[in-house]
Amino acid sequence: MNNSCIWKGKVQSVNRWHGAMCIKGKARIYETPAYKKFKTSLAATFKNLDKVSGYVDLQVTVVLSSRADTGNIDKPTGDALELAGVLENDKFIRNIAYYRHYHPNSGAKNKFEDILMIELTKVSEEELETIEHQKKYDDFNVRKI
Repeated sequence: MNNSCIWKGKVQSVNRWHGAMCIKGKARIYETPAYKKFKTSLAATFKNLDKVSGYVDLQVTVVLSSRADTGNIDKPTGDALELAGVLENDKFIRNIAYYRHYHPNSGAKNKFEDILMIELTKVSEEELETIEHQKKYDDFNVRKI
């Protein structure tokens, strides 16, 4: 099973991934062309991964050229895995583990490409059954007073 891959390019900040416009008096949110290009670029790389059904754990290792926020990678990675057909829906990503590194002498004016390495691990049915069983008996359920 091919469950890991590497993407190189420039990570697009999700702080600028959407815009808003008014159509017939209603606000509409849309993805910017830069975000769509970033997401499509990720999806093209992720197409090499085997399709996974059910829940997965995602390990993300990033080597960034600037001190970008790791949160800029969650949304586009999940969207791209779904767009590439690797996951039916990105809601099936159960856990995400990050390993963040920076290029030496990183900063706004450097020439380095960002590197994103991902690894998907399918969550076993046995583990999911154990979790569901535990939910029935845990003390975290809200009780009426």
